Amino acid sequence: MTKKILNLMVIFYSFNLLGQEIITLPYDNTGLDYQGPEVQKKGYLTDKNNFQNISIPTIQVFLPRGDLNTKTAMIVCPGGGMRANAIHHEGFDVAKALNERGIAAFVLKYRLVPIHLIGKNEGLDHPYSKEKKQLAYGHLDALNAIAHVRENALKYEISPHKIGIMGFSAGGAVTMEATYKSSEKNRPNFIAPIYPWMKIVDDQEPPAYGPPIFIVCTTEDALKLAIPSAEIYTDWAEKNYISELHLYHHGKHGFGMRKTNYPVDNWFDNMVDWIDAIGMLN
Repeated sequence: MTKKILNLMVIFYSFNLLGQEIITLPYDNTGLDYQGPEVQKKGYLTDKNNFQNISIPTIQVFLPRGDLNTKTAMIVCPGGGMRANAIHHEGFDVAKALNERGIAAFVLKYRLVPIHLIGKNEGLDHPYSKEKKQLAYGHLDALNAIAHVRENALKYEISPHKIGIMGFSAGGAVTMEATYKSSEKNRPNFIAPIYPWMKIVDDQEPPAYGPPIFIVCTTEDALKLAIPSAEIYTDWAEKNYISELHLYHHGKHGFGMRKTNYPVDNWFDNMVDWIDAIGMLN
């Protein structure tokens, strides 16, 4: 009997780590040319699969143990250049770490560039025309994710006033565009763009309600995202909004939750400490 109970506990714990529920978000694919289902493909520097050709946006729910619950929630937007979804080291691994700190996590699979269009020249002026077009859809998925979590705050046992959004690389672009375009029902209470890829985001003013922002990047990043990250910080700081920038040197693009053995490995703990410091944790 004891062994059976132990096995059940292991199964339950594993289920909790894998996420309890997948929610399909509202969407309209008018103007997008999807062909076929989602595709899984081996990711860079990993033996785990990323997703491509995502045409149906979803969030996967990760809830902390009840005794750890801080009533805080975070939407997590993995990166992948709007062409892929690096759902493990920039998604699930982040969610599990957030849960360990008492934060509910919702990993977003936002809509991506249709796979058959990747690498094709559409004849448009912008060097990332397909990705920029896709952001117009992806940021809506993020806003719908925030709205869903807020509307279901009681169900998820979180506060509707402590909902953040964070994103890596292209997920950082989704995070920023969603923040710029948010309304009262879907505005984040705090945001954390991590090495955000701002080439596909138009220059915009911070929203008037001034959500606190936490930014991380490295100067070693091959995509040269450090200066755009600093520019976001400056935009917020000039308005006296709560803003914090962690700009390291060492750390290649896409580190996510991977260990680099450089000081940038502290970014996650620094972020959680910051969430606590701005009154969004307890």
